Amino acid sequence: MASTTGTRTRRLSPPIASEDSEPSRNVTPLPLSQLLIVLYMQISEPVTAHVILPFIVQLVEDTGVTGGDITRVGYYTGFVESLFFIMEALTTLQWGRISDRIGRRNVMLIGLLGSCIASFLFGLSHSFTAIVISRGLAGLLNGNNGVGKCMLGEITDDSNRAKGYGALSLTWALGNSIGPLLGGLLQHPYERFGGIFYHDFFERNPYFLPCAVAGLVPLSAFIVAGLFLNETLPSKHQSASKTDIPRLTEGTMADSSVYSTMDEASPSEETPLLANERPVYTLRSTMTPRVVIAVANYAVLALVDICFYVLMTLFLTTPISKGGLGFPSALAGTCIAAFGIADGIASVVLFPSFIRYLGPKKMATAVYMAYIGVYCMFIVTHTVVRYEDKITPLVWVCFVTQVILATATPMGYGTIGLYITAAAPSRFALGATNGLAQTTGAIVRCVAPPCASTLFALSIRFNIFSGNFSYLVMAIVAIGAGMVTRLLPETPWETDWENEVVHE
Repeated sequence: MASTTGTRTRRLSPPIASEDSEPSRNVTPLPLSQLLIVLYMQISEPVTAHVILPFIVQLVEDTGVTGGDITRVGYYTGFVESLFFIMEALTTLQWGRISDRIGRRNVMLIGLLGSCIASFLFGLSHSFTAIVISRGLAGLLNGNNGVGKCMLGEITDDSNRAKGYGALSLTWALGNSIGPLLGGLLQHPYERFGGIFYHDFFERNPYFLPCAVAGLVPLSAFIVAGLFLNETLPSKHQSASKTDIPRLTEGTMADSSVYSTMDEASPSEETPLLANERPVYTLRSTMTPRVVIAVANYAVLALVDICFYVLMTLFLTTPISKGGLGFPSALAGTCIAAFGIADGIASVVLFPSFIRYLGPKKMATAVYMAYIGVYCMFIVTHTVVRYEDKITPLVWVCFVTQVILATATPMGYGTIGLYITAAAPSRFALGATNGLAQTTGAIVRCVAPPCASTLFALSIRFNIFSGNFSYLVMAIVAIGAGMVTRLLPETPWETDWENEVVHE
């Protein structure tokens, strides 16, 4: 074992590299139990975030904040949808850095509990002020997205990480479908279901049931994670080894899915990594050119994605006379869920083959080509509805086409996720790197919804480009976003983390 003046060194294997860089390497089996727990925790954010989509327009109207002017609803719904991300932008980076110190597991548990509480409070909201407070609280306490990706990077290695991110995309797709389904089907239980729901409480709180059911997802994940989730941060393992807990050896670390090797050491030799001797990465040292490029690509993907969901929600629920399809909330929720279901199928069936055939860079570029088609389909559908003045089979053909094109979303996030993890300057900077990506994405998501909804409102109110101006603008934005992928290398960056040593 290499030694210098009596100190032992431990070499850390890289969490990621290009899948083609070691073609002869055997694929490491995914740590299934831990992976499933991480994925279950991750599903809570899209469920709680998207459960409000089918009824947010009606809820805002019910508060009276619009003064009865339906053309002003877009302004307020955009603010509510973006508020979550405003608060997330203020805290996500800090949650990532905190997770680098106190451990991923602790931060994830805090986020899950916060999501649960905020979801219940939102369901009890009757005023616009209460909506703002509960929505802001959800973003403030939720650091799960970036930290969850750190955990995914730490329980996988370069031979199976693409599969792990594919599963993560599937999880978000499921959450994107489950949330709107709950919001559309469970609202107004007093009028729709009767029975045990025929109670004054549900009459006064028509949106509590979907929010409460959505809140049970992070609550159950909190219980499961609290009982069975292992810590993945390397230094936390080593801190544990300094107590009465048995010391971790190479074998036990492999079993716990922390992929590292002790070079030139026997398998039984104990080589703990002292927590207080690990490298500390500041925001400045984390923002390498690689990280900036990867984060920029994540930001533009978040932009076209969140604007699509904002415009789709408004388009589905706005009356035909005002430029939408005029769907009731339940049907709108089902339609939004259809996108999530299609995304889930694409994540499992198409993503592995597409990224293998096209390669990561071309895959990222293809995503934005699909998004151009997604926004153009808004224009086509709107034109058909205006001409027919009703919902016809051709409208549904347009909708299905849009659903198919939108399956690019999870494949885009899966691809960019590989670049973000590979860009981190060290495995000890994974929390800060993913936190930076999530913070940037959250900033985009807090600015984009009010901009998109305002464009929609202006387009309809002043009949700009026959009411299609917002869709045209976003199609142009998707073209520009595709240009950013030119900064990416053909495959995720190779790292030299295998030469990274920590002195003990």
